[in-house]
Amino acid sequence: MRSLSLSIVAVVLVGLLAADSAFAQGQGRRGRGGAGGGFGQMGELQLLGLSQVQKELKLSDDQVAKVKEIADANRQGRPQGGNQNLSQEERDARFAEIRKKSEEAGKQAVALLNEEQATRLKQVKIWAEGSRALTRDEAVAKELNLTDDQKGALKTIGDESGRKIGEIAQSGGRGANEETRKKIAEDMAAVRKSTDAECMAVLTDDQKAKFEKLRGPKFELDMTALAAGRGGRRGRTNN
Repeated sequence: MRSLSLSIVAVVLVGLLAADSAFAQGQGRRGRGGAGGGFGQMGELQLLGLSQVQKELKLSDDQVAKVKEIADANRQGRPQGGNQNLSQEERDARFAEIRKKSEEAGKQAVALLNEEQATRLKQVKIWAEGSRALTRDEAVAKELNLTDDQKGALKTIGDESGRKIGEIAQSGGRGANEETRKKIAEDMAAVRKSTDAECMAVLTDDQKAKFEKLRGPKFELDMTALAAGRGGRRGRTNN
């Protein structure tokens, strides 16, 4: 069982962290994720679909059911077919359409929450994204009053992190065995930890204090739960 769990964690980390490479290198092409979540970004709808988050926010059974309905409708409404035969412009248009609909679905899901739940969800999202929230979440950047120099420094750090993660992801290839996946996950997690430290060093003491306040009590996302229920594909699981 432990072996299986480690394997799942490795796969999820590879998927989520490798997306940082695409984000860092192609941010302008696909834009930022929003309320519904982007590509490699933890969005509100995706988070609300996880049992761990549902419990943290103390969602009612009715809220859980409605979140699932919204997530199912959003998934079923996505364009069908693969992207292999599409031009880059067509792919960009498809991603833009998916992102827009996901943002709208995310807003619908957030509207189900009370004020306390909505506040905690924002905090959970920041914990899930780590230092990436500094560049991905416009509300965070605005609240911290990041200067242009700081934004530039954070982008440079993010670009380098994305490059490293891309190299690590490519080292595995398809059909990698469990040991290789675990090694990749560990290496990627190390890069993210280093990146978080570098990003925090860019902030002033006052900004660091504000960032800590913004994300509230510590929340550690269960990666195995994420693997089993990404994107709101299930409702509340058994306790």
